[in-house]
Amino acid sequence: MEIFFWGTRGSIPCPGPDTVRYGGNTTCVEIRAGGQRIIVDAGTGIRKAGGNLIAEDGPSGNEIHMLMTHTHWDHIQGFPFFVPIFIPGNQIHIRGPHMPMESFDDVIRKQMQYSYFPVKYGELGANLKTSTLRQEPFQIGPITVTPKYVNHPVVTLAYRFDYDGKSICFLTDVEPYRDVLYNGICPSEDEREEFEEIQALVASQNQSLIDFTRDTDLLVLDSQYTHEEYLDGKIGWGHTSMEDSIEIARQGNAKHLVFAHHDPERTDDQLDRLLGHYREQLGAEKGCTIQELSASIEGKSFHA
Repeated sequence: MEIFFWGTRGSIPCPGPDTVRYGGNTTCVEIRAGGQRIIVDAGTGIRKAGGNLIAEDGPSGNEIHMLMTHTHWDHIQGFPFFVPIFIPGNQIHIRGPHMPMESFDDVIRKQMQYSYFPVKYGELGANLKTSTLRQEPFQIGPITVTPKYVNHPVVTLAYRFDYDGKSICFLTDVEPYRDVLYNGICPSEDEREEFEEIQALVASQNQSLIDFTRDTDLLVLDSQYTHEEYLDGKIGWGHTSMEDSIEIARQGNAKHLVFAHHDPERTDDQLDRLLGHYREQLGAEKGCTIQELSASIEGKSFHA
C-alpha cells in the first residue's frame, strides 16, 4: 500500500524557491493499493493528480473515489481544476463529513458559483455523486476505510486505510483535545468534581486518537508547528505540534511517522533542520517504536 503526495502545505499555496523541495501546493494525497486509487482532499495539488489520472487511465470511463477530510478552503480550492470532473463518462464519488449546519453537497457546489468560477457545478460533464460519512468503516474495492472525527474548527474526519495486513493513517488538520473551560487548573475544591470529569473526558478523547492510529505502519499526521510556535498564539487553530505528533505516534506504536500539512511560512531548509533535530532525538531514545521519521514531499510517495 502506498500514499502519494500531490500537495503538502497547509493554509495557502506557497510556490517559490524556498518551498521547491517539499512542495508548495495545498493538501492532496492519493492512496494506492490492490489496483485501486483513492484521492484524499482537493487542495491545489489535485490539479496534477487529475492530469496523472488521465495519463494513466485515459480521459473518460473512470470511476474515481474522492474523500474530503473537511471543507476548509485549502482542502477544496483545487477541486474546480480537477480535469476529470469536466469529462462525460467519468463517475466520481465524493465523500466527506456529515455537517449539521450546512450540507456537504452544498458546500462543494457553492465554491463553483458563477461569482467565483466560470463553470457552474451543474454544468460539469462527469457524473458526480456526493455522500456523507460518520465513523462507520466501509469498503472502496479491497481497501477498508475507517473515518474518525477529530478536533478542528469545522467538522473534520481522519481516515485509516487497511489492506492486506498493512495500514496507513491520514490525519490532517487535527489538534489534541484540551480543557478549554479550566485550562487544566482546578479553581476551587467546590468545582473539583466537575474539573476531574472534564479532565477524564479530554484524556478519553485523546486516547481515542491514539487508539485509532494503533500499530499503523504509516502515520501521516498534521505537524504544522513546533511546540514553541503552537504555544505562541496557535492554540485552538486546529493543528498539531511536531512534538505532539511524535508523542501520538510513540503511544500508538506507529512504525513510520510522516510530518504533514507544512506551515506555508516554513522554508525547505527550516524543515530539513527540524527533521534532523527530531530524528536525532528519536535515535537517542531506547526502545522507541518509531522506526522512521519523514516529512511529506510533493511528488513523492511512502509505502506501508
